[in-house]
Parts: sequence; structure tokens; C-alpha cells
Amino acid sequence: KEALDRWLQRDLDATLAHVQIHEVQAREDKRMTANIILTFAALECMVALVAAIALAALNHIFFDQRRIEFGILNAIGRSRRWLVGRTVKETIAVVGMGWAIGAALCGIGLLAFQVFVYGPRGLVIDLLQPTPWLLTLPIPLAVIAASVGTVARMLSRLDPVTVVEGRA
Repeated sequence: KEALDRWLQRDLDATLAHVQIHEVQAREDKRMTANIILTFAALECMVALVAAIALAALNHIFFDQRRIEFGILNAIGRSRRWLVGRTVKETIAVVGMGWAIGAALCGIGLLAFQVFVYGPRGLVIDLLQPTPWLLTLPIPLAVIAASVGTVARMLSRLDPVTVVEGRA
């Protein structure tokens, strides 16, 4: 095969035929796949950034609605770190459930494509391939980071005495 590949590349007249050997095609496919993955990763990061900005605005509203709760908990001895931790746990639970539901729906859709589209053509979707699932992580991570950052910043300026006295 190597001798044939060398002959095809070296001796065949390029004006008569286009020669493409497996090694070159495989290298090109890997490069193209890497570019596609990089493009999707960049797009996913942009979506994550937009989601994080939107969530920061929503967290501001969320915190304002729970200012009295946080102020009272802080006034009775709960530390700000504990309050941030509680918010992080709530956010992780909500984001985790949303990610799990989205992943389950995506899995169902991919199974349907496998059965009705790819399977009849002899193709297989590998649902256990980690790369597509890893590309879904920037959005939940950005949401959690924005939540922690927003609440921690607002709690650093919270005065529990003002809240308890009803001036907040």
C-alpha cells in the first residue's frame, strides 16, 4: 500500500487525476474535526458569557427579594460564607437539574436519530464520547460562577442591623 501511495503521489499526472491517499485524508479529517470542536467550544463560551450576564441581572433581583432573609440569618449568627455556600448549593441544584434534564432530552433525541436516520444508513452515534458532553459544561459553570460572584459581592455590602431595624 505504501509503495502504491508513493507511486500515486510521485508518478501520476496531476492534470489527469486528483490523488488522495488515506493518510492525507485522515490527517485532513482530524484537522477539520479539531476545527469544528474549537468552533463549537468558542460558540458555547459566548453563549455561556451571555447566560452569565443575564444570570447576574437575575441574581440581583433574586438577592433583593431575599435581602431580609439573608440579613436576619446574618444577624442571628450565620456567616456570610455560610450564606454564599447556601446560595451556591441552591444554584448547583437548580443548574444540575436543568443540565440533567437537558442531557436526557438530548440523549432521547440522539437515540431517535440513531434509530430513524443513522442506523438505517449503517452509521452509529457514540453517546459515550465525552467531547460533546464536555462542550455543554461552560454554560452551567458560568451560571454558577456568576451566581457566586453576584451574591458574594452583594453580601459583602449587606448590613444586617439595617435589615433587622427595617430600614432596608
